[in-house]
Amino acid sequence: MTDIRHIAAAACDYTRFDAVIVGSGPAGSIVARTLAERGLQVAILEYGGLISPGALYAPHQAAYSKAFTSSDGPADGNPWTACGVGGGMQFYNAVTLRYRQADLSASRYLTTDMEVDWPITLQDLEPHYTQIEHLLHVSGVNGLPPYPASTRGRRLARAMQELGIRSKPLPLAIRPPGSHDGCVMCSACDELVCPTQAKASVLARDLLDDRTLRGSISVLYGCFVNRIEMRSASHAAALECHVPLTAERIRIPIERVVVCANAVQTAALMLRSKSVHAPNGIGNDFDLVGRGLSFKISGYAVGHMDPATSDPDASAPHWGPHATVYTDAFYEHPDAPCRLGGLIYEANLPTPRENMGLVRLHYIAGEEPWSHNRVVLDEALDRNGIPYIRFEYGNSANDWARIGFLADRADDILRQLGAARIERIPSFHAKGSSHLHGTMRAGSDPGTSVVDRNGQVHGLANLHVMDGSVMNFAGSSNPTHTIMANARRMALSLV
Repeated sequence: MTDIRHIAAAACDYTRFDAVIVGSGPAGSIVARTLAERGLQVAILEYGGLISPGALYAPHQAAYSKAFTSSDGPADGNPWTACGVGGGMQFYNAVTLRYRQADLSASRYLTTDMEVDWPITLQDLEPHYTQIEHLLHVSGVNGLPPYPASTRGRRLARAMQELGIRSKPLPLAIRPPGSHDGCVMCSACDELVCPTQAKASVLARDLLDDRTLRGSISVLYGCFVNRIEMRSASHAAALECHVPLTAERIRIPIERVVVCANAVQTAALMLRSKSVHAPNGIGNDFDLVGRGLSFKISGYAVGHMDPATSDPDASAPHWGPHATVYTDAFYEHPDAPCRLGGLIYEANLPTPRENMGLVRLHYIAGEEPWSHNRVVLDEALDRNGIPYIRFEYGNSANDWARIGFLADRADDILRQLGAARIERIPSFHAKGSSHLHGTMRAGSDPGTSVVDRNGQVHGLANLHVMDGSVMNFAGSSNPTHTIMANARRMALSLV
């Protein structure tokens, strides 16, 4: 059975592991599982600990360091998806969409100073999407029934239909109400660890359970990987780790390392790993590490409903998933700026009573990846002696035009629904979020990319990256499913 324990309580012979993975989120966990399926002995190093069912994101994450987002303000950015065994998947909204070829070949719409297209196709991802959907029990695909639309979702679907906009049920990694271990409709799911395990996560779906696997998985938490020690210019030798509980620095020798720490933390780790073999940081010979940082442009449209004229359900609390209905009618659309739009979907607020008297829509799209958008290390150190991270990030005119187009379409839907007043609320995506992409770009040319199509850092024999940082374009829908499918695809190249 998988060994999950604090690293201070583990007496490990690290030399017995075939691979060490940095990060236990959806990417790291599926890499670990894939390698263990093939008989490898795998260790996962995780900074955060085990997270209790019912935990809320904001108070849990408050204990971890922030990032600087401006030259003169406090550290107010979020460089983490979530710190804990299972990563951000513990708190996500369970929207499990596949990407489209437009997301992998966005150069037909966008032109920047960086490579935009992924070095793979949808055909490369398809079998891995299917495998992830089976593991997570995703509703509405592969013969499973769709998650039933909420009352608000059904009303939104009718409003869309009246406008000639096609709506669809969202594929959710949530077991539907009435099914075995199904949803009990306790709240709106987003930013909450599911207390019943109806919502899929790394732990709720036993992705790290190695009892039926040929190999083994050991999860050691409470360990922050500070830098990668190089044996030569082409070979990583060890990980230098900080254990906050004991204030120790430990050295973990590695045969092979796979970094899945998220697009911000992975780039920062590479930049911290300067040595005589990598004077600018690992993989950074061409100053590409950290560049192309993407958060996904997004915002919310909130329709305030008049209780005298609107459906009574709009004045009632909402119980159930964050979202059940969406439209992709504007994903690729001739009227969208650059002809590339994104998604619009129902987005209920986290607690039931917050939704009384209003209906909220979320609109998201992948932003243009530019080299001036990047992760850098600040001179200031946190309480553990680790350099703070700084985001240098700004959106282009095309980004603002595209998100404005989607906001207008969301407003149209809410007006059709009967909203008495519509309010636009930005998502503050530039502060960091659960949508972290870019920074370790994939391609065949070391002059324009950091890793190859299978995640191997150019020029290094035993160092790989398999998280959202290898995404050349952020894509215009929720990324967890694609990050997992691509991680599985890349992990198979190691065995």
